[in-house]
Amino acid sequence: MEEPKAVSSSQDGIEHEPVAKRQKVEETLSEEFSRRRNSKDKGQISSAYNNESEKTPAWLKSKQNIDHKYDKYGTRSVTSQSIPAERSTSTDSKYAKYMTQDPRMSRIKRSRDELESRLNISQRKDQHSHEAEEDEEEEEANPYIHLDVANPSVNHRQDHPTYRTFQSRITNKEKKDINSIVKAHYNQRTQQSKFQGSRVNSPIYKLRNFNNAIKYILLGNHVKHNPEESELFSFLDLCCGKGGDLNKCEFVGIDQYIGIDISDLSVREAYQRYSKQKARFKNTRGQDTNRYNFEACFATGDCFTAFVPDILEPNFPGIINRAFPVDAVSTQFSLHYAFESEEKVRTLLTNVTRSLRPGGSFIGTIPSSDIIKTKIVQKEFHKTETGKVKFGNSLYSVTFDKEPPADGVFRPPFGNRYSYWLKDAVDDVPEYVVPFETLRALCEEYGLTLKYKKNFIDIFNQEIPKYFSKLNKNLIEGMRRTDGKYGAEGEEKEAVGFYLGFVFEKLG
Repeated sequence: MEEPKAVSSSQDGIEHEPVAKRQKVEETLSEEFSRRRNSKDKGQISSAYNNESEKTPAWLKSKQNIDHKYDKYGTRSVTSQSIPAERSTSTDSKYAKYMTQDPRMSRIKRSRDELESRLNISQRKDQHSHEAEEDEEEEEANPYIHLDVANPSVNHRQDHPTYRTFQSRITNKEKKDINSIVKAHYNQRTQQSKFQGSRVNSPIYKLRNFNNAIKYILLGNHVKHNPEESELFSFLDLCCGKGGDLNKCEFVGIDQYIGIDISDLSVREAYQRYSKQKARFKNTRGQDTNRYNFEACFATGDCFTAFVPDILEPNFPGIINRAFPVDAVSTQFSLHYAFESEEKVRTLLTNVTRSLRPGGSFIGTIPSSDIIKTKIVQKEFHKTETGKVKFGNSLYSVTFDKEPPADGVFRPPFGNRYSYWLKDAVDDVPEYVVPFETLRALCEEYGLTLKYKKNFIDIFNQEIPKYFSKLNKNLIEGMRRTDGKYGAEGEEKEAVGFYLGFVFEKLG
């Protein structure tokens, strides 16, 4: 695995390269950390790399100093290519206390030895391919060569009045591993997005608005802060992409955002988006009307093969002890990549459960295995010229690399690959079936109990009346149907109906 990269917000808006060490911050900071109790810091974008005594991110202002960094996740990797697997059995570990307080957590103890052995081998399948094309190799060597167009403040629409749909430049996918494909795909999405034109002209504009509304609903209903458990109202966004959920985090009122993604260009774009929105919106009377009132930090890393401390601590020393456990962990439209193997899913769930406070929420969106099963059993598919099973419509499609089981039940539940295509968004990128009952059983093993599961259509129909007046009017108008009502229709409805939302709660 490559060395993690990280960026944090800075007052002057300049990006700073990560450093291995920085001065230790005084633990007895007199200022209150929360924007709800102290508005003096509004308008400033703090940096982990500047003078911390003058301006510090929220996680460094936190006075909590719980020593549970590697006894919760595992020991630090010896090299960047290995997966940490050893566990500390210290009775002082806060996580050890979680396990002894609830008898339902005893299953985690029984599976610990098995998990350690699985994690030791999880990295061997994840080496990046060396068969990338010349343009991809250049991006790997200097991944920020296109940053001149990766700034959200730059407007390219004048040069391209017509909308350009996304086109992937990844070739020879069958010879490349999933990590290489996913990383290259989202790096290319980030680069091309600045040349496409106004998003309102996208053929899936309404679909995107619908999906965003679903995420507003999920986060709005299930991201809650418990001040008795933690000082900071903190949010961990695994597979954060370009920061598409930053607005939603402001909507729920968090103090600290932590974003991790495998795509380095997406991480930089997320940082740029945050910095721009953090520093703008002064009204005519000079009053502070910053859009983002929370602190944020971003890091490049693979949360399916590495532990969260190994990704964050080299760039933000002390963040695990100061900002964790968090109130919510989110994985939006990404968990299906982990189902390549059981080892990856277990590593992800280790990161989730050991990052969460008791009572915290694990929130995500994934393709529905029930929909996939229905399509297969009812034979709502066709065979391609090469004999592959394919279903979908003009907006999306699912194509199985191998013949799926006739009963729609995948055995074993891991590694069942298909290619997913979504117009103007995903260009035949490999994904894996997520049998939901398997996910639920594994989550229970890791102390996560199911609280909510619904298809996107059901979520929208049941919850949108409560959120209709709360959401941005442009978002709402972007879901207007041809009959004047709001929601998805026609092929868009089938495309969004392919997904479900879930919420698990951490036992405590």
